[in-house]
Amino acid sequence: MFLRFCSVHVYNYIDLFWWLSRNPYHNRPILTNTTAPSVTTTDSPKPGTTATPVTVPQVSVPDGHPRLFALIIGINNYASVRKLSGAAPDAQAIKEYLENDLKVPSGQIRILLDKEATRSAIIQGFYELQNDPDIKMDDPILIFYAGHGSELDAPLEWETGAAGSKIQTLVPQDYDKTDGQEVHAIPDRTLGALIDGIAQKKGDNITVIFDCCHSGSGTRDDDDNETRTVKLASNMPVNLDQKVWSDSGASRATEIAPGFARTGLRSHVLLAACSSTETAKETGGRGVFTKALLTLLRRHGVEKLRYSDVLQRMDAIPSQNPQCEGFHHDRIFFNAKAPTAGRVSYPVHLEDGEYIMDAGSAHGISKGAEFTIFKDRDSILTSPPLGILEVADQEDISSFSTTLSLPLGKSLFQLDKGALALQTKVGAEEDLALHVPLDERLIPVFDGLLKQMQGTGPECKKISLVERADAQLEITVEGDKVVFNILDERVTIFGLNRIPFVVNPTVDDLYPIICAAAHYYWHLNRTQNNQLIQDKVEIKFMQLKKSQTEFDEAGRSKLIPIEQNLYHNGVIDFVVRKKAIYGIKITNNTPWDLYTSVFYFDNSDLSITPYYNIPPSGQFKQDVHLKEYGGILAIGYGSAGAVPFSYKLRDTQDVDVGFLKFFFTTKPVDFSKVPQASPFDNIRANADPEKDVVETWGSILIPVVQRRI
Repeated sequence: MFLRFCSVHVYNYIDLFWWLSRNPYHNRPILTNTTAPSVTTTDSPKPGTTATPVTVPQVSVPDGHPRLFALIIGINNYASVRKLSGAAPDAQAIKEYLENDLKVPSGQIRILLDKEATRSAIIQGFYELQNDPDIKMDDPILIFYAGHGSELDAPLEWETGAAGSKIQTLVPQDYDKTDGQEVHAIPDRTLGALIDGIAQKKGDNITVIFDCCHSGSGTRDDDDNETRTVKLASNMPVNLDQKVWSDSGASRATEIAPGFARTGLRSHVLLAACSSTETAKETGGRGVFTKALLTLLRRHGVEKLRYSDVLQRMDAIPSQNPQCEGFHHDRIFFNAKAPTAGRVSYPVHLEDGEYIMDAGSAHGISKGAEFTIFKDRDSILTSPPLGILEVADQEDISSFSTTLSLPLGKSLFQLDKGALALQTKVGAEEDLALHVPLDERLIPVFDGLLKQMQGTGPECKKISLVERADAQLEITVEGDKVVFNILDERVTIFGLNRIPFVVNPTVDDLYPIICAAAHYYWHLNRTQNNQLIQDKVEIKFMQLKKSQTEFDEAGRSKLIPIEQNLYHNGVIDFVVRKKAIYGIKITNNTPWDLYTSVFYFDNSDLSITPYYNIPPSGQFKQDVHLKEYGGILAIGYGSAGAVPFSYKLRDTQDVDVGFLKFFFTTKPVDFSKVPQASPFDNIRANADPEKDVVETWGSILIPVVQRRI
C-alpha cells in the first residue's frame, strides 16, 4: 500500500502503524478519484520508493523437525450405521496442520480414513505407537479421532458394570451387530488400556482429541444427520478385548470414566468435543469443535497455549461445551516440543538496568505474557535458556517496545548482543479478532485502531489484526462508504453475513464502532465451562399470551406461556410474527443457589440488551432468585418483574441472528457494565467498560435465529 502523505510503501500492519504514529492524519475523506493500489505481501521494500519503511526487527526460529508422532482417525462412510460428512475432512485437516504448520514429517503420522479405520486397524495403530522404536521416551504423541461415539450398558461382570452403569465407545468403520458376524465398538476400558500401554513405554506426553459424543441423552438426536452419535446394540461380551486390557498390567484401564473424561488421569491429556450429556455437531462438512480448535491453535501457536487454555480461549460453541481432562492439563501443548514453524522471536537488550524487548502492542503483546530468553538465534533449539521474563503491567507496553520484568524471586542475568525473547505464554486474550485490508481508503480505520493502541486506561481494548480466515469481523470499503462483514461462523451459518449499516470513512465515525465491537465480542466470547451448571440448568424459551382467566392486582390479564419450547437442539429458531411476545423459564437443578444475568447480543447492530440483570447490592446480602434443587425464575412473565420481549426484522433483512447469553454465579456479581447501546444509533457505547472478574461461574450461549415468512 502506498501512503501518499509521506510518499512511502508499506507492506504490513506494523509498518503502517509506525508511519501513522509519526504522521498524524485524521478524518481523511475517501479517495474516490483514485484507484486503490494493489496489496503486496512481500516484506522487502519495493524498488523506486522515495522512502524506506521502518520494519520492527524480527527473527525467525529455525524450523527443525519436531519429534511429534500421530495416529489420526476419521470415519465418514460406515458400513452399517449412519454416515457422517465432516469426520474424514477433520482428520485430513489435522494431518495438514501437523505437516504444514508444525512441519511434522509425514512419516511420523499414520492416518486411517473410512474403510481403513476398521476395529483391528485402530487397535493396531495404538500398538504401533507403543512399539515404534523411533518414538523415544517423552516424545509428544497425538491421538485424534473423529467419527461416531456411543453409550452402552456395561456388562454386569465388569468393574464399572453395576446395574444401570454405562460404558462409552468409539465406533469403528466395520461395526456390525449381525449375529455371528459381530464387530463391536471399542469400549473406554480397551482405550484406557491401549493408552496406558503407550504411556508405560513412551511416557505421559500424550494428547488425545475426540470429536465425537457418547451420551445417552445424545442418542435422542440419533436422526439428526449433524450429530456424531449413534444408538448401538447392547450386546458387548464380558471378555471383549480381554487380552488388550490384561496385557496392560495395570488397573488404569478402567480409569477413563464416562465420556472418556475424569480428573486425575496421568497417562494423557484429553480434549473432548462436548460434555457427556451433549452431542458433537458438524456443519458445512466439518466438525464444529475440530474447526474451532484448529483456528485457536493457528491464531496463537501451540507453543503459547496450555491444554487448559483451550476452554478459556476458544470461541464459544452453542449447545456444545468442550472438555479438558488430565493431570497434566496445565502443560503447554505437546510439551512445547512441536514449535510452530518459523515462529517469531524478538530482540531483547539491557538498557539502564531494564530489559527492553523490541515488540509492543502492535505485535499483540499484552500484560501477563511470558518470554523465555535465549543467548542467540542458534541457541533456541540447542541450548538451555538464560532465564524467564514477563510483562508485569500494561503500562510497560508501548506500541513497539516492552519493558520486561523478572518473576518474583528470580535472579538478574546478563544479555549479550543478539539475545532473543521467545514468547511462551500469552497475556490477556484479545477483545476482537479483526481483519482490515491494506487499502489507503481505509486509513481512518487504522487511525482509530492506533488511537486504541496508544490508550492506557481501562477503555483501551486489545484488538488483534488477523488474516480474514481467523477474524470475527471485517471492516472494508465499498464505493464511498465503510461496511462491516460478519465472519463469525456461529452467525454466518444461519445466513447473516453483514451488519446492515454503513458509515463515512472518518475516525470520528469509526472509532466508537471499533470500541463497541471490541466490547461486544469480549463479552460474547467470555465463557466458563462449569459442567454441573451446563447439565443441571434447564432453559425454556416460549411465546407468551394473555390469560383469559387470570388477572393482576390492576385488573390486567396475566401473561402465561404457550408451552411449546422454541429452544431445540441448541438453537432458538422461529418466524417473526407481529405483536408476538416471548419469555424465558429457567429451572435450577444444581445443588447451589444461583444468581443469573441474561443478555441479548444483537449481531446486526452490536448492541447488548439486558433481559434480566440483578442490581449491585453493596455490603448487603441479596435474595437468591434461583434456589437450589428446583428453583424457577420466569423472565418476561410471572413475579420476577422483567418485561417480555419481542423481535422484528429490519426492512433489508430476511433473517437476523442474535445470541442469548446466560451468566450464572454462586455469589452476586455486578454485570452492569456489560450492556451497551448500538454504536450505529449515534449513541456512544459505554466509555469505560470494565472486564468483570468472576472466580467461579458458568455460562450458556444460545443462538436466536429470527426469520421472515
